[in-house]
Amino acid sequence: MRKFLLLAAAVFVLSVPAAAKQEIILGHITTCSGLINNYPADSTNWFFRKQHKVVQYFAYMLFPAREYNFPGRDTRHLFINPYVLYSDETYYEDNMVFENRWITPSGGVISEKVMSWTVPTESEKKMTVGDRQYIPYVFSNYIGIQERFSQNGQEKLPAEKGLYHIELYLNGSLIAVTFFEMKD
Repeated sequence: MRKFLLLAAAVFVLSVPAAAKQEIILGHITTCSGLINNYPADSTNWFFRKQHKVVQYFAYMLFPAREYNFPGRDTRHLFINPYVLYSDETYYEDNMVFENRWITPSGGVISEKVMSWTVPTESEKKMTVGDRQYIPYVFSNYIGIQERFSQNGQEKLPAEKGLYHIELYLNGSLIAVTFFEMKD
């Protein structure tokens, strides 16, 4: 029985998504008609082809603030490996890869954008939630309704009427989904 419990615990740890291991906090996830000062000008889930020019995606997240750490840092030995100390080598995952996919009502992909970001160890913008400090990050992307923006990964226009959804992946794990409706 003990072996079974150990095996089950090991499988559970391996099955936890990467985003959960990173302890991020998802904040405001929405679609809007545009940004003002890097924040949504409104919050809407329906867009009219003749009235709106773009569909803007906005995802506000908090990442745990961490310090550089190296083996032996807290030990009381006389020798500390200078390579580790001066190489800026870190022992935690601080490189984030975001993938943003826009899916049509029929299941096709009209836009896909991949970006990377490194969580800074020093930041002027920190906030405390509970007893931990976090660094805020905004992932945003937009697609055109009548004009294609290839620099944002947009390959097609949202030609179908109906409910679209947007998936946000972090390091390969789905962390957020939101939706919007295209109307004529």
